[in-house]
Amino acid sequence: MKKREFQKKATAELLKRLAAVCAELGENPNITVSSKFHSSYFKLRNDYNLMQISVKQTGELSYQLTDMLGSTGGKRIYYEYRENDDFTRIIEKFCGDFARFYKDFLLSGTLHDFCDIKLSYGEDAGAGLEEYESCIRSGCL
Repeated sequence: MKKREFQKKATAELLKRLAAVCAELGENPNITVSSKFHSSYFKLRNDYNLMQISVKQTGELSYQLTDMLGSTGGKRIYYEYRENDDFTRIIEKFCGDFARFYKDFLLSGTLHDFCDIKLSYGEDAGAGLEEYESCIRSGCL
């Protein structure tokens, strides 16, 4: 699969997953999806917190988190697609990880002190989200 086709499929699947999370929680959040220069950008806002996800024609999947104080963990690359990669596995894990993270984000309402969350294709999302989810469950956010 070519990188451009990968970008289109990843964008469409991520949009479906995020919409499913919103429907499950009964939320009507602030989501902006845009395309520019053959790249797709998701801006997911919750109060003054922002999760930005980029799906680029180059095959790069990345994200950036910004909290209510303007603190940011910087841009993090989730995966860089190569034409012979198993695209179905990559898209499935990418969308699953970010749907889970987005659900947590909507439930907590904040990213304060958690802008350094690290997600990547090669790692278990549970390890990256464990502290954040524990904090949500305990009510500290």
